[in-house]
This record gives sequence, structure tokens and C-alpha cells, in this order.
Amino acid sequence: MNTGRPNALGASVYPLLLAAMAGATFMDFLYASARRSGVAEAESGVADVLLLLTLPVLLAGVLATVLGAGRVRWLMLASLVVFCLTFLFPLLAGLVPAVSPYLQASGPILRNGLMLGALLLAVLGQREAAR
Repeated sequence: MNTGRPNALGASVYPLLLAAMAGATFMDFLYASARRSGVAEAESGVADVLLLLTLPVLLAGVLATVLGAGRVRWLMLASLVVFCLTFLFPLLAGLVPAVSPYLQASGPILRNGLMLGALLLAVLGQREAAR
């Protein structure tokens, strides 16, 4: 159900920015692993750039949610909520009293999984908007 051009544009820009953010999150994971292992001198400003990329992604997600209608709106909203969970996850993991090594090791995997889940929901919303 395509209700107009702004809906399709908003639904197209948000998944594209979210895919770039998912790639940057994966690069941050690789840089952190390289820095921890001491194999290579990794760039320390990657996390700062990642935070700067967050603002356009959030704005595009809100825009896609506002411009969407029906199922597209709900899929974009769900994607935005899952995307925001990636920032709440480190805070929630810090509240666990005894942080086990398993939780610390699975943190980046869960973060990338949440990012890919948000991307999947956004792509489904984009597909629905194209109908």
C-alpha cells in the first residue's frame, strides 16, 4: 500500500543510514578486537564517529515513523526501538551485580545482533512502503 512519495522516501533513507551504522558498529568491534590483542595500533576515534552517525540515523528513523502509515509506521517504530536498545544494553549490563566473562564476551555479539535486527525491521518496512 503505497500512500505517496514522502512515505517511500522516508522508508528508503532510514534503512540506508541504518545499514551504514551497522557497518560502522561492526568496524568498531573489529577495531576494539585489534586494539585489545595488540596486533595493530587501532584508531581510537572510531567510537566518537559512531556516536556522531547516531543522530542522523535517529532523525531519519523518526521521520520514517512519522511519514509512514499503518504497517510501515509500526515496522519503522519497532526498528527504532530496537536501535535504541543497542545504547541501553551497556547500561543494563553494567547493572548486573556479578558481570561474568561470558556476558562481557557476548556483549559485542548482542550489540551487532540488535543492530541487524533493527536493520531487518527497517528493510521490512521499506519493502512494505514500496508495495
